[in-house]
Amino acid sequence: MNQKQNLEREIQQTREQFLALINSIPEADYALPTDNPAWSIGDMLYHITLGPRALSLEIWMIIHARGLFQFTMKTFPSNLFNRLNARFVRRGNRITRAGLIKGYEAAHASVIASLKQTRQEDFEKSVIYPAELEALLAGETSVERLFHYVKEHFEAHQVDISQK
Repeated sequence: MNQKQNLEREIQQTREQFLALINSIPEADYALPTDNPAWSIGDMLYHITLGPRALSLEIWMIIHARGLFQFTMKTFPSNLFNRLNARFVRRGNRITRAGLIKGYEAAHASVIASLKQTRQEDFEKSVIYPAELEALLAGETSVERLFHYVKEHFEAHQVDISQK
């Protein structure tokens, strides 16, 4: 298998794990707390759908507008990003299984399309992610690493939910 095929398989397996997780949690449990005191299980599930949604844009930016993306990463205050993320995620009783699946499927399709469009030489292009913005991506992060992030992001938050 080549690099793209391996990444596609990993992203597809993560999708299947997310769907299995969604289907294992009754919607009535979405209001229960997680290890993050600010987020319920539903909020955390919704947050998981946001990771892949952002990746396609980030990958495009690294490949086509690296300097602008790096400048933004250095100047955009991480605490502002984290506050926006926290507010955007808190969806309360508006979170449904169907909505989560729809959101994840759209994000998944976008990431797969980005993967198919990525040239071999683009996998090594990278930027520096500030640790306070995203600990899982802290430091030099390549386009290839962003594709792996789909799995890493899911697994990190799956633990927060599965321990409940």
